[in-house]
Amino acid sequence: SIIVLTSCAANTTSTITQNSSTFTQTSNSITNQPQASQTPTHHPTQIVESLSLTASTTATKNTKTELIPTVQIASTVQPVNTTSINPTDKPPVIQTIPDISFFASNKSQQFLVDFDHIIAGHPHVGQRSPRPHNDAQVYFSNSDNRWLEAIDPSDYPPIYAVANGIVQLSDPPNYHYYNVIDHSEYDPPWWHVGYTIAIRVATYQNHNINFLYSMEPYITLHNKPMDFYKDFILVEDNQWVNEGDIIGYMYVPPFSERLSGPKSSHIAFGLLKDKGGTWDVYAPAIFSEQIVEQFANIYRNPTEGWNSTSYGYDWNRGRGLPTGMGWMITGSENPFGDHPLDVLMYDGIIDKTLPGAAQINSLSLGFSEQDILYSKEGHGNFTSNAITITTDWKAIVASIGGPTTFNIIFHENSGQIRKTQMFSTRPQQNYAMSISPKINPGQVSFEILDESNWGWAIALAPANSPIDMPGTLIPEGYCPPGCPPSPK
Repeated sequence: SIIVLTSCAANTTSTITQNSSTFTQTSNSITNQPQASQTPTHHPTQIVESLSLTASTTATKNTKTELIPTVQIASTVQPVNTTSINPTDKPPVIQTIPDISFFASNKSQQFLVDFDHIIAGHPHVGQRSPRPHNDAQVYFSNSDNRWLEAIDPSDYPPIYAVANGIVQLSDPPNYHYYNVIDHSEYDPPWWHVGYTIAIRVATYQNHNINFLYSMEPYITLHNKPMDFYKDFILVEDNQWVNEGDIIGYMYVPPFSERLSGPKSSHIAFGLLKDKGGTWDVYAPAIFSEQIVEQFANIYRNPTEGWNSTSYGYDWNRGRGLPTGMGWMITGSENPFGDHPLDVLMYDGIIDKTLPGAAQINSLSLGFSEQDILYSKEGHGNFTSNAITITTDWKAIVASIGGPTTFNIIFHENSGQIRKTQMFSTRPQQNYAMSISPKINPGQVSFEILDESNWGWAIALAPANSPIDMPGTLIPEGYCPPGCPPSPK
């Protein structure tokens, strides 16, 4: 059986609040609410002056082999060794499923997609983070002409086998190409249909470890046959594949087919224990350092910007995170040991020395850099010096995780001091941001309370400055409201 990972989002305009069971709208904020209480790692208080991060994504694309279904290979829970003999009687090729520890020092040189085909992403966000999520994701642009002009499945982004292994397609037979993800409990109700592929790439003790691909274009297939995705899957159950083989294609719909709101077409991926539960997962730290660095550059700096028309709520899971395939993981999420790690990208040992602090770039919150009057970012509690502002102004503030409080301290001409709360986040809440209303000229200072040291940022600009907030440019989609009844 394959665990199908899903993500969810809600319909909104410029204001977003996300909860694990319900979605509501609030003014002037983008917020992801908590799932479960976790204990964060505390980092030393650190204040960093305005930093600028520059995107420098390098696209890589190799010549790949498109698979044709081959002789099925029997599956067992133990490592599999099979012999393949070609007609020329060359020495046999041994096909082996290794222990998961193999990937500590033998990293894959193949990411699941080409980097020039994705625009955003996030790593595995572990159970020690403000709001855990049990997979990693890559996102696609719904306005890219390459996909808008596509006709055949092979015109869409190819999906690669990240390692040698045995294909595992889920039961019942149609589930892998018709997986209904139902959110009928939301108001308004919505649902979508995805498709899945898994590859058994490793074992651990008596468990098979599958690398799961969950393709979620965010469409209902309302104008397509039920087996539409079948042609986007090139492999069969129990088929052997090699690292780099094309195993399928990612369908990227136009906005007219995609669900409304910040719901970004994506592939969720991760390492799952076969027949395990929701958190029987490992951070997918099987990729080379070069691949992880490219991935991190994209999840910190989306190629279409944070205000992309294809933006989705879940992009925020990667905002400001350090380079890695896993962040704030517990020992149970560590494929190379039983110890927790702030960051995982190597062998689980070197990673113990890696800093895990997330860092928000205050220059990227939404104001143009040339308009910014003042900006600051850091970790822990902070109180600024008094700042004199001679024009009407607004502020954007952001927090990696709660609880966080942003206060404005007004220094009156009379000598009195008045404190007003501008924004706050709850415990175990992840990335959130807010825009202040227009504020009159005067002398102010800022008090930021960040007891858990997750990290924060603030930027000020004249009140008439243009603001690019995520989610404000998303075109109208198919539904909700008005989605047809769910098949479930």
